[in-house]
Amino acid sequence: MRTAEPEPPKRPVGTAGRHPLRSIRVRLLGRMLVLVGLTLASLTGAESFILTARLNERVDRELAHDVEAFRSFATATATATSGGAGSANGGIRALFVSYLEGYIPEHGQTLITLVDSEPYRRSAEKPLARLDTDRALMARAATVRSPSYGDATSAAGSVRFVAVPVTVVGDPARGVLVIAVFTHQERDHIRESIRIQISLGLGAMLLSACVGWIFASRIVAPLRLLRDTARSIHESDITRRIPVQDRDEIGQLAGTFNDMLDRLDDAFTTKRQFMNDVGHELRTPITIVLSRLETLPDDAADRARTVAVVTDELHRMHRMAEELLMLAKARRPDALRPEDLSLSELIEEVYVKAAALAERRWLLDFAENPNRDTLHADRQLLTQAMIQLAQNAAQHTEQHGRIWIGGRAGADRVELWVKDSGPGIRQGDQQRIFERFTRAQESRGRTGAGLGLAIVKAIAEAHHGEVQVDSAPGRGATFTLGIPYVTHALNGGTHEP
Repeated sequence: MRTAEPEPPKRPVGTAGRHPLRSIRVRLLGRMLVLVGLTLASLTGAESFILTARLNERVDRELAHDVEAFRSFATATATATSGGAGSANGGIRALFVSYLEGYIPEHGQTLITLVDSEPYRRSAEKPLARLDTDRALMARAATVRSPSYGDATSAAGSVRFVAVPVTVVGDPARGVLVIAVFTHQERDHIRESIRIQISLGLGAMLLSACVGWIFASRIVAPLRLLRDTARSIHESDITRRIPVQDRDEIGQLAGTFNDMLDRLDDAFTTKRQFMNDVGHELRTPITIVLSRLETLPDDAADRARTVAVVTDELHRMHRMAEELLMLAKARRPDALRPEDLSLSELIEEVYVKAAALAERRWLLDFAENPNRDTLHADRQLLTQAMIQLAQNAAQHTEQHGRIWIGGRAGADRVELWVKDSGPGIRQGDQQRIFERFTRAQESRGRTGAGLGLAIVKAIAEAHHGEVQVDSAPGRGATFTLGIPYVTHALNGGTHEP
């Protein structure tokens, strides 16, 4: 019987594939250490090359000086023995013997002579190492045709030498003078200096690693906070924000993330409010409709009255649903579709539409300003807000009462208003009436679900503006909608009129 194999445990979200070496802090520190290591290696190599080159240059100057001294000695010897004939008495061997007898080598220096490719004599002082027994070095020196510098190794370490071919007039033998300097001590000093520098460099890298780890931790701390905040956020709690301390790229990222959380918070708040509003306001008409349908009478007249009640409640539900959707739409950050508008044309359009709402004395209160008549806003939403204010005014004025539709171009914003001659609003109700499902305690707000002024407020805030009311009992009310000339849209940008 085949049994199903158990599924492997699922990794928590955000932890799949996590590896310590993939941490941005580790990678940042690793790249810094690689850079520091390459820099130290380059400096160490350059220093070793420069010190070695300077050592070779100094030794070569000494060797050149010794070669020049030998030439002067050979010339003086030839002049003294033959009266300037250019030959030495006794030939090349006598020249080498005479020079070596009078030459005192410096410490770490030795002279070797070759005649016909074979070692002949060397300086009297005991050298640090026998070079005349080094066949490879002697064979190399015997083949030179001009003064040649080179390096070799010996039992005493490194050697820097120069091989100079020597000939004497009248002597067919071919000689070579080899002047060698043991440079192992100087090179050992260079190597010791390099070793010390490498040790100091490794110590510096270790210190850099410690300090870099601290700095990297501070740099990525906002990122870790960003990660933890993102993990802790869910729809029921979206209030956490990341503290922005610096203005660098990470600080800007944290600020952008906070802005995103603000937009999400607004969206979730709108969603919750919408669901609460729907549940709160539609419960009553639904209950009425269900109770009426469950007790539907048999009598035709009673049934007609019941159908009328049910139909009226359904129309009220439909109107309420449309207002809730409009309110939710106005609060969305991408609700605006701004365009260039003519203020005078907008006022005239609202005036014509409002005049058809009810039999009132509709008056146009607008002074045209030809120098500034253009604004950048959403025509449809502004018209909706003004019609809503006009509808509200018509509901709270008697037949043939006066209602003014007006506006003006201000210094920094546009003002649109609807003024009526109704009973007015008490001071205590003037702020409450803009809340959802709130009506004034007086005659205003006798019909509707109490969403109209909330919609107007949402449209004004979507345009980065505001709505205000100026009223008192017995002298009507004036609702003023103020918005800037230029409206910033989330999906559009700005436009200067």
